[in-house]
Amino acid sequence: MLFLAVFCGFLAEYYLEHKIEHNREKQFIESLIRDIEADTAQLSIIKGFRIARLSTIDSLNNYLAKNNSATISLRGIQLLEHLKGHVSFYQNSGTLDQLKNSGGLRLIRKRHIVDSIQLYDQQIKRMVLRDLYETEEMRYAVRLSYKMVDGVRLSNIYADTNYYYNNTLRTDASKTIAFKSQDAGEYLNSLATYRFVVMSNMLLQQSMRKMAEHLLVLIKKEYHIK
Repeated sequence: MLFLAVFCGFLAEYYLEHKIEHNREKQFIESLIRDIEADTAQLSIIKGFRIARLSTIDSLNNYLAKNNSATISLRGIQLLEHLKGHVSFYQNSGTLDQLKNSGGLRLIRKRHIVDSIQLYDQQIKRMVLRDLYETEEMRYAVRLSYKMVDGVRLSNIYADTNYYYNNTLRTDASKTIAFKSQDAGEYLNSLATYRFVVMSNMLLQQSMRKMAEHLLVLIKKEYHIK
């Protein structure tokens, strides 16, 4: 009887331990789903940014390719300004980092789910590196734009607060400032490279979004989560 009581106690403890681990596994999985869903939402936003950025690059190409004068209009300046800035991707990796740092991946019993999660994480990191390269190309193009435009005159324009609040002024084709057209060739070459990088990264992010959506479907199906 004593042996039976000890054995039953052992079974109860074993069952309780596994129940706790299964509950933790489900909690981690649900949290991971939320992180991946946040990633996909972020990717959608960045896609919109890149589409707008490609449009700006094309407009700049068309404008500068036709501009052979020693001046540039405020419309051209506005196009140059629109090329500044970048929307970067930041992975929602809180749950995955916790799983990796605490050895929590062992809680996920389904090996193919673990493999898919790790592959997704690797591809995300690759995409982030490509994103940094895109940022550098943007900065290089912006630095070249400074060489083409009369900085003193441009500073005077920026000093007028009406410039930022009067869209008619900012797009006025009749108002011009000095422009070094001899530097436009190098700038246009940088735009071509930048455009290629933006397009390549947009295609990569589209692929990553499909991977994320597939991973979500796989996880929800395996864990019966709606």
